[in-house]
Amino acid sequence: MLKKKILLGLIVLPAMAWAQNNGSINGKVTDKDNKAVANAKVVLNEGEQTTYTNSLGEYKFENLSSGSYYINIDDLEIVDSYSFKIDGDEKITYNFTKSNSYELSTANVIANRTTIPSSTLRLGESLLVTPQNIQVIDQRLLNDQMIFTSAEGLSRNVSGVRTILHQEEGSVGIAVRGFQASNLRNGMDVSGSFGPLREDMSFVDRVEFVKGPAGFMMGNTRPGGFYNIVTKKPMGNNKKTVQMTLGSYNLYRATADIDQTLSKDGKLLGRLNLMGTKKGNVQQYTENEQFVVNPSLKYNISDDTNVTVEYIYSQNNFAGGFSKYIYGIDGFRDIKKSFTFSDPIVDPTRSWEHNVYGTLNHNFNADWLLTAQFGYIRSEMEGSSLYASFNTIALADNLPDTKSGPKKGDVIRNLSIGDALNTSTVGQVFTRGKFKTGSVNHNILAGVDMGKKFYVADWSIAGTIKDPSGKLPTNDKGEVIFNIYNPIYGNLTKDMLPTYDRSKSLRERGAMYLSNYSYTSFHIQDEVRFLEDKLRIAAGVRYTSTNKESAASQGRQVKNNAFTPRFSVTGLITPTFTVYALYDETFEEQVGVLVGGGAADPSKGKNKEIGVKKTWFGGRLMTNLTAYHLTKTNILTSAGAEFPGMSEQSGEAVSKGIEFDLNGSINKNWNIMFNYAYTDAKITKDNDPTKIGGMLYGTARHISNAWIKYTIAEGELEGLGFSAGYEYQAKRAVWPVVKDHKFLPDDLFSIDLGMSYQKNNYQISLLVNNVTDRYNYVGFYPGAWGYSHYGWRVVNPIGFKVNLAYTF
Repeated sequence: MLKKKILLGLIVLPAMAWAQNNGSINGKVTDKDNKAVANAKVVLNEGEQTTYTNSLGEYKFENLSSGSYYINIDDLEIVDSYSFKIDGDEKITYNFTKSNSYELSTANVIANRTTIPSSTLRLGESLLVTPQNIQVIDQRLLNDQMIFTSAEGLSRNVSGVRTILHQEEGSVGIAVRGFQASNLRNGMDVSGSFGPLREDMSFVDRVEFVKGPAGFMMGNTRPGGFYNIVTKKPMGNNKKTVQMTLGSYNLYRATADIDQTLSKDGKLLGRLNLMGTKKGNVQQYTENEQFVVNPSLKYNISDDTNVTVEYIYSQNNFAGGFSKYIYGIDGFRDIKKSFTFSDPIVDPTRSWEHNVYGTLNHNFNADWLLTAQFGYIRSEMEGSSLYASFNTIALADNLPDTKSGPKKGDVIRNLSIGDALNTSTVGQVFTRGKFKTGSVNHNILAGVDMGKKFYVADWSIAGTIKDPSGKLPTNDKGEVIFNIYNPIYGNLTKDMLPTYDRSKSLRERGAMYLSNYSYTSFHIQDEVRFLEDKLRIAAGVRYTSTNKESAASQGRQVKNNAFTPRFSVTGLITPTFTVYALYDETFEEQVGVLVGGGAADPSKGKNKEIGVKKTWFGGRLMTNLTAYHLTKTNILTSAGAEFPGMSEQSGEAVSKGIEFDLNGSINKNWNIMFNYAYTDAKITKDNDPTKIGGMLYGTARHISNAWIKYTIAEGELEGLGFSAGYEYQAKRAVWPVVKDHKFLPDDLFSIDLGMSYQKNNYQISLLVNNVTDRYNYVGFYPGAWGYSHYGWRVVNPIGFKVNLAYTF
C-alpha cells in the first residue's frame, strides 16, 4: 500500500499554474575571433532554466513572464553576465563573448562555477534551487591551493569533511558527516573494497561533494554522502597548457593539457592530459613516482546529439609501502616525524589503473534530454610493506642491569604482502524533462543504474625479518631487533627478507577476500512548481536490487532489495535566496569479511535536513547554512592492522550537526572560501556496550577552514596575487575510540601562505604549507585493536611548492 501511495503521489501531486506571457531573450556566444561557440551552457536565474547554444552559437529562452531575470554562461572563460527585465511580450537580445582571461586558472577571474553543478549530477539547475547541501570545488581553487591528488587536502574546501590518511598511496578515504563517502567519477559510483586509486588532479575538471544519503540522486551510495570527480572533456578551444612544479621533499612534477579541434567542420574535438611526478615525504625512504595518460574525444553528431569517450591510465610506484604509522610508548609525538618502519631494501609497491568512459547526450527538444553513459575501472596493486609485528614492542627495559634482553622500544618487524585487484563496471541511462498536465507543471527525473564490482586481495604476512648470520641484533628466534628510539636503516639484505610465493594466482591466494557484487536500481522523481516556480515540492522513489557472492557467505548468493523514498520542499524567497527541507533514504549493500566470520549486512540511512542558501554579487558568491540529523544502520569499519582486510559491523550510529559554507568571488580582486561544521556523530546501538557513545572514526566535533586570495587587477602590478588559508580541527575522534579516550589530545591546525604572478600567457606561483611547522597527526591510543602502544600518522608537514605555467 505504501509503494502505491508513493507512486500515486509522484503522478498526481497538486499544483497551480500561473498565466504566462510571451517575453523572450536570445543571443549569440562567440569567441575573441568572433567565431561561434557551440554547446555552451546558458543559465537563466541561477538555474531555473538552462539551454545550450547550437552550432551557430545561438541560444534562446521563450515564454518568459514579466519580471526580473539574470543570465550567464557556465564557462570559466566567459566572465560576463546580464541582468534584465521582461515587460509583457518584450523580446531582448544579448550576446556573450568568450575571452582568454582564465587561461592559467588565475584568481582575477570573477566567473564562478561553484553555483552550477556538472551535468553528471543530473540536476540541470543551479545549486541555489537544489534542496541538498552540495559544494563544488572548481579548477580555480585546485590551482590556487596546488592540490595535486585527491589525498592532498581536497576535503578542506567543504564543511564537515575529513580525509582519512591510511593507505592513501593506493585508495583515498574521505569521510562526510562522520561516515565513509562514496567515490564517483562522472556521476558513476566506482567505490570498492580497494580502489579506485587516488585521483591525480591533472585529469580532473572539478570535484562535487554531495552531503547526506543522496541515494536517490546517484543510487547505491553511502549515507554520509559522496564526492564526484568530473574529468576534463574536450572543449575545442585549441588551447595548450604546460606546467612544471618543484617543491619540498624532492618534488618534481610536469603536466601538459592539450585541447584541440580535430576536424574542419568543428564536430570532432580532442583533448590530451599528461602528468609525471616524483616526490618524497617527510618520512625516510618513502617516495613515489606516478604518471597519467588521459586522451579523450568528443564528436558532435548534430546540434542535439554528442558522444564522448575517455581513457585514463594512471600508475603509481611508491617506496615504503604503507609503513607510515609511528609507534610510541609514552604518548603521541615522542618520535621524530621522519621515523619509518620501512627500509631501503624493500622494493617499491606498484599500483596501476585503467579507466574507460563513454557518454551519449541527446536533446529531444528544448524540454527533454537523454543521457547514457558507461564506465569500466580496473585497479591493481602488487607489493609489500614492513610493519611492526603485532604487540612485539618492548614497553620497558625488561633487564636493565644486563646487556642482554630487550630494551624499551625494541620491536620485531615482518613483511606484509599487499596485492589487490578491484574492478567496477557501471552504466546509467537517465532522462530529464518537463511537461504539463492541465495546469500542473511537472519536472521529471527518471532512470536506471547498474553496476558490477569484483574484489580480491592478498594481505597476508610473509614472515619476520631474520638474520641467520648473527651480524645484527636478534632475539632467540633469530628475528632482527629494531628500536623505535634508535632506528638503524640500510643494514638489511635481501636474504634476510622472507620469501613469498606468487606463483599461485591472486584469486587462489586471496580466496578469503574474493567477492562479486552487482546491483540494479530504478528511480523516478516528479517536482511540481507553484507561484511562478517560487514554491517547489518534489517526491521520488528508488528501487534497488543487489546480489553478492563472497567467501564470507561461503560462495552462496545473497540477495537484498529495498525501496527508498525522497521528499523535498524548496521556497525561493527572492531570486537569490532559498530555503529548503529534505527527507532522504539510502540503501547500500556492503561487501566485507567480518572478524569472526560472516558476511556484512546492507546498511540503510535516513536523513532529515533543512537549509538556507543565498547567492551574492551577481551569483559569484554562494553561502549555505544547513542543519541535519542522519541515522545509519549496520556500520562497517576497518578491523585494524592486526586484521588486515577485515571489518567490524556496529549496530547503529547517529550523526547530527550544523554546516556553513561560503565559496566564490566577491569581485575581480577577491576570492574567498570559508566553512565551519559542528558534527556530533557517534554509535547509539551496538552488541558491545562499551562502544555505545563512541565517536565515529571520521569525526571531528569542530572543523573550520578558510582560503582567501587577493589579486591586483589593474595598474603596473596587475596579475600579482597574495593568498592565505588555514585548517583547524578540534575534538578529533581517535581511530578507534577506546574507553576514556574519545579525542586526540591535540587539535589539528595549519596555516598556508602563497604568492602568484601572471603576465600574458605566463604564471608563476609559490605556496608554503604549514608555515609554523606544527606537528600535526592522527592516531590511536593503547587499547585500540588490542595494541599496547600509541600509534599515529604525521599529516600536513611544512613544505613549499613553486609552479610555472605557460599557455599557448
